[in-house]
Amino acid sequence: MRRLAPWLCAVFALFAAGTSAEFAWRGVRPHIPEIGRKELEPTLGQGVLLGILGGLRTVVADLTWIRSYVLWERRDRAGCEALMRAACALDPHSRYFWENAGYAVGFDLAHWEIRRRGGYARVPAETQERLFQSYARRGIEILEEGRKHAKTTTPLVLCAAQLAEIKLKDHGLSSRYYREAAEAPDAPWYAARICAQTIWEDGRREEAYRWFRQYWTTRMLPKEDGFPDDLQRLRVMEEVLRIRPELRIPRQDWER
Repeated sequence: MRRLAPWLCAVFALFAAGTSAEFAWRGVRPHIPEIGRKELEPTLGQGVLLGILGGLRTVVADLTWIRSYVLWERRDRAGCEALMRAACALDPHSRYFWENAGYAVGFDLAHWEIRRRGGYARVPAETQERLFQSYARRGIEILEEGRKHAKTTTPLVLCAAQLAEIKLKDHGLSSRYYREAAEAPDAPWYAARICAQTIWEDGRREEAYRWFRQYWTTRMLPKEDGFPDDLQRLRVMEEVLRIRPELRIPRQDWER
């Protein structure tokens, strides 16, 4: 009987741990978005599914993401994207996964596709541009999906703005994203200036000036340094638009 006692204690401890884990998982499970078969099928095997059932989704998501980087280094388009999407599905609150998946798909995959087709010298410029735009749209779709789940979304909006500006060359769409990011509570300091510049380059110069002036007056001027570089940009706009002196932003004490 003494020989069996340690084994009985071990079995009891495992049973207690399993029961506790099950109750904990039942409490957490309703707050986690469902993962459908469509998201899991391309990449998940039996081990990952066991991880999900055991409540180890974030751990498995990290491992899946690491694996996606291996495929990224190998320039494996389909495998890299599938694993990144799987990581996002496993840990949908991770802004890092959504942001970097959008970047990789939107900026990298088109280059890999062009190389697979023979390189930049062989692929016509029109085809290259079509591929850049196609993958950029896919990247934006990932970022938009991430905005529904991630706890912090402003970086996702900025990434979508960059894809719209650089790859789609759609200044109207990019300016909308930049404006949304600039007006967010956690807006980075550069978002407003880029937003104004994008609207300006879209041909809406007066709109760009009015919006940037209002933003600078209400959100930048009250800060400690008053953002003098942004004011300088506004001064250039006033010169180009030939704003009458009396209608321009009042001269600040630090201006010479």
